[in-house]
Amino acid sequence: MIAKEARVTSKGQVTIPKEIRERLELDAGTEVEFVLDDEGQITVHRKRSTMAELQALRDRLADHDVDLDEMRAASKRAWADQAGFES
Repeated sequence: MIAKEARVTSKGQVTIPKEIRERLELDAGTEVEFVLDDEGQITVHRKRSTMAELQALRDRLADHDVDLDEMRAASKRAWADQAGFES
């Protein structure tokens, strides 16, 4: 575990300490995601691209017996129900 301190500037900015930037492979322009939990703890994650998210989801689904056609149909029904349409 790495614990470092930083100061919030008058513009609300925080510089991520170098050791943490290096560990997370954060370069200028890299998007990060801040997650605030119910206990007030903040977690910072390197934001993954949408494609990486989809690939991770595909990999997780590959470990389970999932019928993708049924999943698509269920998703369409759920969206239709949410929108107030009959499916």
